[in-house]
Amino acid sequence: MYSSEAFKKLSLEKKYHELEKSGNFVASRFHGGHTVSLFTYNGFFVEMWKRTALNYLDWIEVVNNDASLRAYLDSININIDDLLSD
Repeated sequence: MYSSEAFKKLSLEKKYHELEKSGNFVASRFHGGHTVSLFTYNGFFVEMWKRTALNYLDWIEVVNNDASLRAYLDSININIDDLLSD
């Protein structure tokens, strides 16, 4: 696994394979013509941007700001009772 700085330097293809292998999907949202998927990877957040109509991967980037993360709040539903039950 890579640090966030090392991950940023990877090729698009390598970033994709790293997320496929070791990333954890969190949520997705739509922005313009893109489906944007949020993942956790090695302790940091990563967004994958795909053109919705074409299912074409445009880019993958490390998320460094709260505004990007806030965009997912409406799509994340956590039931605390489910987390605490045995």
